[in-house]
Amino acid sequence: MFSRTSKAVTVSRRFSSDNRGSAMPIFALTLLPVLGLAGAGVDYTRVSKVRNSLQMSLDAALLAGARDGSTDWTNVALNSFNANIHVTDATVATPTFAIDANRAYTGSANAAVPIKFGHFLGVSSVNVTTKGTAAVKTSNYNYYCVMALNPTAQAALQLTGNSSITIKAPKCVLQVNSKDLAAVTMNGNTSIQSVENCFVGGLQKVGNASIQPVPDASCKPIPDPFTGYPRPAVGACDFTNYKLSGNKRVTLQPGVYCGGMSFDGPVTVTFAPGLYVIKDGVITETGGSFTGNGVTMFLTGQGASVQMSGLANWRLIAPGAGAAGMPGFAIFLDQKGPSGIPASSSLIAGQALLYFEGIVYLPGQDVSVTGNAEEEAPSPYTSYIGDTLRFVGNAELIINNDTSLSAVPIPQALMVQTNGPMALTR
Repeated sequence: MFSRTSKAVTVSRRFSSDNRGSAMPIFALTLLPVLGLAGAGVDYTRVSKVRNSLQMSLDAALLAGARDGSTDWTNVALNSFNANIHVTDATVATPTFAIDANRAYTGSANAAVPIKFGHFLGVSSVNVTTKGTAAVKTSNYNYYCVMALNPTAQAALQLTGNSSITIKAPKCVLQVNSKDLAAVTMNGNTSIQSVENCFVGGLQKVGNASIQPVPDASCKPIPDPFTGYPRPAVGACDFTNYKLSGNKRVTLQPGVYCGGMSFDGPVTVTFAPGLYVIKDGVITETGGSFTGNGVTMFLTGQGASVQMSGLANWRLIAPGAGAAGMPGFAIFLDQKGPSGIPASSSLIAGQALLYFEGIVYLPGQDVSVTGNAEEEAPSPYTSYIGDTLRFVGNAELIINNDTSLSAVPIPQALMVQTNGPMALTR
């Protein structure tokens, strides 16, 4: 028995000291990366399945949101995503949704996928990200000429006295987002004539008020079309507290006008083409004549607004495509200015005659046209956008648009997209 044990020990010692025995540890070391690579293949398949599920769920969500097209579209998209996402062994984050500068519906979704064989390669999980865009193509090329964006205000669009809105252009739509029972109020000899009146809430008429056509009974609130529009960079001040008064004639140059612009008396002002940044101030005037071709007034910062009154005449034409400034915009109020929120209102009063070829965009503000002011737009293309819009006294808004006669572009975001065909892009 003892001799047999001694022989076994001797054989074992010989095997351990034999260099030819190194084949076993070498094979074991080689097996580790082989196992890791095989496991990586399994993990890759799992990650691909999660990515595909994320993309399909995100695409369905964006299509659902675009199809809804209302201010509630992000909730519609999120509900669709949650109903369609089916992944196991992965942590899915809440997707994000936004509207871009062209009013396309964008989104992204993320998931963390644990890696079962990752310890072979030093990896514990993989982050998966998918993105998508759903664009609604315009089918009839209608666009919004007048928009009151406030979702709940009473009298979001208000006409009193002998005021009127007349829209004769064949492609113009009047949109009021407020769901209040008196979202639109008309009192006195007021009138609205447009191609389509899309009022989310109710209409209240008193006196001789008239409206054509009858408001759309199935209207949805529309998101601010320019929430995703890129803002221009604002540099250092070129002018501070600019003032001009008396019987003077000047030509102003583009630049940053800190503290606003103030005009008093019968001044004659020509704006050279380009972008005028009105920072931390107001455009005010009590009369005069103001003209500019290829001009954008960009209002930003604390207290930004427009206060026009007196016997002033304004004739501004927005920049065309590719020109300096902000193509399509005559006036653009920045809701997210670098130094504060905008003022709460803009006022156009007295007997001003206003000609704007392009968009007057004053979101977040109560925009009032009062007294004997006439906001006339015989120009081939004009749109007015505010939080609420009020036409009081003998004020009048006339829009006789024919966009074929204008070089000013209509931004895609302003086009009516309801019931249009949809397309997915990534």
